[in-house]
Amino acid sequence: MKELLYRIQFHDDQLAFKAFYQQQMFPLYQFAFAFLKQHQPAEEAVNDVFVKLWQRRHTLHEIDNIKVYLYVAVKHTALNQLRAATIFEEADLDNVQAPQVRFCAGAEQLLLTHELQDAIAAAIRQLPPKCRMIFKLIKEDGLSYKEVAGILNISPKTVDAQLMIALKKLSASLQPFLQHTTV
Repeated sequence: MKELLYRIQFHDDQLAFKAFYQQQMFPLYQFAFAFLKQHQPAEEAVNDVFVKLWQRRHTLHEIDNIKVYLYVAVKHTALNQLRAATIFEEADLDNVQAPQVRFCAGAEQLLLTHELQDAIAAAIRQLPPKCRMIFKLIKEDGLSYKEVAGILNISPKTVDAQLMIALKKLSASLQPFLQHTTV
């Protein structure tokens, strides 16, 4: 990622920018969709952030953590879109629905049965919205507790507590399925 950012900033490399966009777009789109609940506005929010990033590409060195920067920018862009649509309600993480498009990748996914994948997806959908959002950002998008805390404007201890709640609920929800499949 650092090499792409270097090529973007110092060489105005559009191919590097396209590659960076393709790496980051999907998780950012899911994040925007959690706020906007519509595909096209979510896509527009992400694209707006990347347009601004390209316009400010010569100052990329000033950004400490590009991943967190992008999530925060998408969150603000999405909330601004909601405000502009005059249907804005105060952004309460308990009311934000994080989409769950995928849970596992790579070799792990090959080992899981279709039934287990369905059970996991159903268990995730049953999580409270705040737990689901934090679970997705940490476990699926690979962000750290501190990064998630910064993105959502909550303390890292709250992130930890919410993730523990999510994991306990997932474990309890999947326990009957796991007992049934191991017998």
